[in-house]
Amino acid sequence: MSISVKNSPAVAGLLTAAAIVLAACGGGNSPTPTSTSTAPATSGPSTAPSSIPNTGAAFEPCTALTPEFLTAHQWNARTPTPKQDSTGGFQWKGCLYVAQSTYTFRVQTTNGTLTQVREKFPTATELTIGGRKALRYEARPDVPGGCTVNIDMKSGSLYILVDDPRGLHPRKLSPCDNVTEIAEAIVPLIPQGS
Repeated sequence: MSISVKNSPAVAGLLTAAAIVLAACGGGNSPTPTSTSTAPATSGPSTAPSSIPNTGAAFEPCTALTPEFLTAHQWNARTPTPKQDSTGGFQWKGCLYVAQSTYTFRVQTTNGTLTQVREKFPTATELTIGGRKALRYEARPDVPGGCTVNIDMKSGSLYILVDDPRGLHPRKLSPCDNVTEIAEAIVPLIPQGS
């Protein structure tokens, strides 16, 4: 059985919503989309685009977060793992990090905009981080330990996900406070105009 998404806006909308939720949700240490460990990743629009813009050209999380930067923030327990994920028309490009205290976080550029994130997470908290608009939300409030921030960028947003289900942050920060702190440290690394 096949469904023509082209001729069914309702089906296309449902598939898009499912893609964003799957992408934003982490069932453990990584988001749900199929991932490869060869390159960094991105998140996407509310309708599946015919082509995905290269969102990694202006900011590459895997190179921007240098070993010295990670060490200074005590985020250097393991070598970062490049991740490139995609679900439908949504893509994520970046790295998975394991902090010394063993919680994980992802920093990925995405083709998903704040408007699209707001559509899927209407209760997301609006923030301003380093002069950029941002949204913070728990994609799966029923699964403790995860919190996400999307930060506005020209070609989508910067997606940062913290996964700390065992509450291992050394200062006992909640995942949402932790992801905000990580975002505040990373935003100054984003080139102006990106």
